[in-house]
Amino acid sequence: MRSLVVWMKEHVASAKRWVTSREVTGIESLFANEEFPDLIVILQSWPSEYSVNESNELLAFAPLARVVVCYGAWCESDGRNFGIWPPSIRVPVWAARARIEREWQLINEPISQHALPWSASREEVFAGDQPTIIPLLLPQKILIDSPDQAFRQYIVERLNEAGHTVCNDEPSVLMFDADPWGSSRIAALKSLRLRHPNPIVFALANLVQPPLIEQLLGYGVEKVLAKIAMP
Repeated sequence: MRSLVVWMKEHVASAKRWVTSREVTGIESLFANEEFPDLIVILQSWPSEYSVNESNELLAFAPLARVVVCYGAWCESDGRNFGIWPPSIRVPVWAARARIEREWQLINEPISQHALPWSASREEVFAGDQPTIIPLLLPQKILIDSPDQAFRQYIVERLNEAGHTVCNDEPSVLMFDADPWGSSRIAALKSLRLRHPNPIVFALANLVQPPLIEQLLGYGVEKVLAKIAMP
């Protein structure tokens, strides 16, 4: 979670009062009378790290705050096996920056977008997160490198629908399928970067975990996207 904390300090909390706590219980003691947080970010590294009582206590303390629970790889199945946190506030660590940015914008510009309630369904949460997944705002010329032809065709169709152009020469964006990650895909990525050194690179993967993200960023990838979150 360290890189996420560093990013939050630089992009979210640099001009605001910033409070940290290793425990959820008694967090209200860190605030002055009638002072409540606007944004609460919980870092969860393993299942049952927090109890139902701790969750209820925190949500009751600041019922109007925007809350984001960033969970790590060991907590992927918690949404099915446990009901400690509302599904609407849970987000995997690989998607946490986009969610936190959205919540922070909502706090600063309340009319800019619709706020998801804590009671939102999984479908509503997925739909709400969708616009932040692929950060391509203007039409781009995109080259796709994927060994999975069926998946590649799916991406081609989705990008064409969004107004982008899929090309083989002079791309402005590279979309690289990192699966199955290993020596062959590493060689393919290096070759792709040698042929097209200037475009920004987005990598796609089935399982986006910190070690994979770190390796891909080291090869010049701008952002790593989860395939399950593709629109």
